[in-house]
Amino acid sequence: MGNAIWLFWALPKWFFSTFMHPLDAGLLSTVPALGIISLFVGLTLGLIGREPRLLLFFIPFTLSQLLVSIAGALRGQLPGASSGNPLLLFMLLHVVLVAYLIYFLVGARGAAAALAVFSLTYALFAALVASMSFSDNWL
Repeated sequence: MGNAIWLFWALPKWFFSTFMHPLDAGLLSTVPALGIISLFVGLTLGLIGREPRLLLFFIPFTLSQLLVSIAGALRGQLPGASSGNPLLLFMLLHVVLVAYLIYFLVGARGAAAALAVFSLTYALFAALVASMSFSDNWL
C-alpha cells in the first residue's frame, strides 16, 4: 500500500519537474515539458473563455493517478512485458476519452485541445511509470 501512495504523489512531482530541466533525460523529458506548456495554454484559454466544462479534464488526470496507484500496489507483480496489453488499453481509453471531451466542448475546442495534449502526455508518462512499477524494473 505504501508504494501506491508513494507513486500517487511522485508522479506529478516527476512530471512537473521535467519542465525545469527539459533535456535532462533527452526526449523522455521533452514530452512532459510539451504537456506542461499545453496545460498552461489550455488553462489560459479556459479562464479567458470562462468555460467550467473544462473541469471535465480532471477525469483523465484522475485515471492516470489511479493507474500509477494500482501499479504501485502491484509493484513487481507483472514481470517483463506482461503489463503491455493493460497499458495499451489504458492509452486507448485515454485517447477515446479526450477525443470525446474535445467533441463535447463545443465553443471551447481550442482550450480542450490544449488540455487534451496535456492529458495525453500525462497519461503516457503515467503509463511509463506504471510499466516500471508493474515489472519493478526502474530506469
